[in-house]
Amino acid sequence: MNALKETEQVGVRTASVKVVTSRTSRMTLRRKEILTAFLSLLPAFFLIAALMWYPLATAVYHSFTQWDGLNTTWIGLRNYIDIFTSGQLWLLLRNNFIFLLSIPGILIISLIVSVLLFEEVPGWKFFRSVYYLPTILSAVVVGFLMQALFSSEGAVNEALKAIGLGALAQPWINAAPTAFLVLILAFYWQTLGQGVLIFLSGLSAISTELIEAARIDGASWWQRLFRVIFPLLAPAISYFMVTNIIYIFIGLFALVYSITRGGPGYETTPIDYMIYIKAFEAGDLGYASALSVILLILVSAVCWLQVKALDTMAAD
Repeated sequence: MNALKETEQVGVRTASVKVVTSRTSRMTLRRKEILTAFLSLLPAFFLIAALMWYPLATAVYHSFTQWDGLNTTWIGLRNYIDIFTSGQLWLLLRNNFIFLLSIPGILIISLIVSVLLFEEVPGWKFFRSVYYLPTILSAVVVGFLMQALFSSEGAVNEALKAIGLGALAQPWINAAPTAFLVLILAFYWQTLGQGVLIFLSGLSAISTELIEAARIDGASWWQRLFRVIFPLLAPAISYFMVTNIIYIFIGLFALVYSITRGGPGYETTPIDYMIYIKAFEAGDLGYASALSVILLILVSAVCWLQVKALDTMAAD
């Protein structure tokens, strides 16, 4: 009897040891997996820290200094006070706001072209290539092309004179209203291919049965576009809007530099181009850093508000 009890106790102890060993082994394996994951992420973390967080931290620090690239003098909020009291910031924001107002136009154009290509209108393969071609060109190339076309002796004025509309010929780039038209045209031409690609990807995920059902119910092409396709493309529209708003604030430099150089005066100068002027032409890197911090806050706030608004619309 005693032998039987001892055998049972030994068995229980053996099972307990096996359970503890199994748990220990699982915990050791889990720790190894966590350690491996952290070690795998370390190179990416250091790369991001070196290329993003460190420059951001130094820009924030230098925004409170008078800095010429070599000598640094702490001046506190003087750069920010100068930016907000000089009146120049409001001109720059107005210029960016004019470009922002142009985004709905390229959104509508991209959507219409995408739907036409999705429905495979005659020549759709050829047009798909034509619309995407400007996207792969450098913004500087597009800018110099537009400058050549719309200069005083450019192809546009020569064409107007050739068809008897010489009275409409003008120095397009030398006046603010027409200079904005040229810049927005360049922005549209380069962005159309990107928008078409995004919306074609979104359309491929939409069930053709829904569109066909709307057609059978008597919905016209425009009704199908605005009442069926637009709501179903909300995620793609959100992505397109957010990326282009960011581009308007931080990506216009190449187009502006190659077409108008911010002129006449500062009438077509966006914030990112003014940062370049202050940093590399005026040598006031502290002022440029303060403008960069303001631009970062502005872009973050605008994108956050837009994403929240689009999420609300999608939920409704």
